[in-house]
Amino acid sequence: MIFPLKERIIALSLLFILFAPVATIYTFLQFEKSTIRRELKWKMIAGIDLEELVLLKFSKEETQTKLRWEHSKEFEYEGQMYDVVSSEIKGDTIFYHCWWDHEETKLNKKLKILVANAFDKGEDNQQKQKNLHTYLWSFFCTAIFDWQATPSQKTELVFQDCLHPNIFNSIRITPPSPPPKVS
Repeated sequence: MIFPLKERIIALSLLFILFAPVATIYTFLQFEKSTIRRELKWKMIAGIDLEELVLLKFSKEETQTKLRWEHSKEFEYEGQMYDVVSSEIKGDTIFYHCWWDHEETKLNKKLKILVANAFDKGEDNQQKQKNLHTYLWSFFCTAIFDWQATPSQKTELVFQDCLHPNIFNSIRITPPSPPPKVS
């Protein structure tokens, strides 16, 4: 089925309106991240006091497993970003003198939250989806309704065995005994 040009343009416009805010914020945060990196490089060039640096030591194996490398001079360790100013190898241990990049760490956390929310993987969205799922399933009973005709003419209120029994109540009227004759 081929859609007319007008309908295609409307559909593409709606998709753009849906994804444009997420893409714009993501692009802005990436730009801000690159700006912070450039500022940091200039600070490093100007000279950083050794007291401001963090000394981290790892085995060669740990550098491959515990560190997530952005590039040769920057890595993430335990959710924190570090820029390598200098490194020193002694035996099987590597010592890194690093700048603890608080601004980039905050930006990475914002990016993770943004991406998680965009794809409904955030903690709030997961809880909302769980609540919605529970609500929608409350419309269906878990046990099969077993109805049997009884000779009495009384009306009774029946609570079915559902997820939320107070929501689903029905009135059961027993058929007359003997059944009426159809002419």
